[in-house]
Amino acid sequence: MALTSPPSMNAAALKMSPSSSTNPTTAAMSLVVSAIAFSWAMLSRTKDGLRTRSSGGYPVSTSSGKHTMSAPASRAFSIQLPTRRALPARSPTVGLTWASAILTAQFSLYPPSPIPYDWAAVSYFEQLRALSRERQTMLCVGLDPDPDRIEGGAAGALRHCRQVVRQTEQHVCCFKPNSAFWEQYGPDGWKALLELRDEAPRTPFLLDAKRGDMDNTMRAYARAVFRTLGMDAATVNPYLGTDSLEQFTAFEDRGVYVLCRTSNPGAAELQHLESDGRPIYRHVVELAERLNAHGNVGLVIGATAPAQIAEVRAVTDLPFLLPGVGAQGGDVEATARAAWNGDPASCLVSASRSVLFAQDPAREAAALKTQINAAAGVRT
Repeated sequence: MALTSPPSMNAAALKMSPSSSTNPTTAAMSLVVSAIAFSWAMLSRTKDGLRTRSSGGYPVSTSSGKHTMSAPASRAFSIQLPTRRALPARSPTVGLTWASAILTAQFSLYPPSPIPYDWAAVSYFEQLRALSRERQTMLCVGLDPDPDRIEGGAAGALRHCRQVVRQTEQHVCCFKPNSAFWEQYGPDGWKALLELRDEAPRTPFLLDAKRGDMDNTMRAYARAVFRTLGMDAATVNPYLGTDSLEQFTAFEDRGVYVLCRTSNPGAAELQHLESDGRPIYRHVVELAERLNAHGNVGLVIGATAPAQIAEVRAVTDLPFLLPGVGAQGGDVEATARAAWNGDPASCLVSASRSVLFAQDPAREAAALKTQINAAAGVRT
């Protein structure tokens, strides 16, 4: 089965006027103004009440209780998306002032390329499927910096991971930073993660945080992950049940992956215990199905357990996140064969250390991409 490319939007490329080309400051301002005009034109075509993904907006509750974006927040993100091509990313050192934007633009001024999708109006799983088809990949690369292997604190971690993102983006449909690896650097780690996220605005970021707590605490976690950090998806822990996880799934345009059968050696100690004749991880599948009213729920199943992947795939069509290949020794071929069901989101295979610390990350990612596709029987 071939992964076919999605249709492109009929959006014109932004162009600089000839008169602005001799003045970098004027050109930068001209580019920003053009981007804003383009965004308003796109916004005028959207339907009322459309939910949008945003890294800084504030959802408001409608009478239905669903999370939607306010009009100012929608406009803010619609403007922000194309202007990322001209303005610098959030940075612990540069900031977001107009002055710094113009100064930076003087050194990196170029006409932006056409924007093929209005990602502001696309949910996480829709975006994942579109990129999987476009880039012919089901690979996710983890961005987990280790201070024992990367010098320079948070700045060094950012430099290293930024290079990995740049080298591998064409081979992936998702990046997966683990929250703990950025938290260990303190406030500078959070700032670095924000800047890293802006390095690849077209590729979704999945925060591997495994959050699980009381409902009001989970609500705060969800706001932090989806609003403050601007992540597109997250992992959650099902141990506290439905009322806990609903705080994440209420963000309908974001993806929520529920831990089901994990990749670590001790997974079987609790997850394989039986209740009503079935192991706990099978009950988690049923829980996730009940939570999937908005079509934004998936399952985390370790690539180190291909038998359980096949077992769970036989009873659900939910998307799978499959960590554990590479350094953990998961079986790529068996994992892909067991998880793939024809849906591009069904088989998101994640590799972290094996790519992040490879001598040539691009080559490693390309090899994994090819291996996954071949095992799933996908023509590229």
